[in-house]
Amino acid sequence: MIFEILCAVLGTISIFLIMLVYYSLKRITMYEEVILQINDKIEYVNQQLKLIDEKGTFEADDEVGFFFQELKEIGKLLDNLFEEVEDASTKEEEKKEE
Repeated sequence: MIFEILCAVLGTISIFLIMLVYYSLKRITMYEEVILQINDKIEYVNQQLKLIDEKGTFEADDEVGFFFQELKEIGKLLDNLFEEVEDASTKEEEKKEE
């Protein structure tokens, strides 16, 4: 009798924990996608700004240059936020280069 009650309680707890992990991973994935979209937008804006400012005159300016620098910093932070997934072919190419 005690064994069945214990099994029922542990089963209920395990189902609750499995659901908790599932919804947590779902939420993390959603946030990761949002951050990656923001990162893509920042990279696009950075490329467009460099295209507009080919000579570097705006980037050298104090006020506009601040915007360029901050945009670069945000891009670097977002790039370092996620680990890049490397496949076997990429690792082999790096070994060959060394």
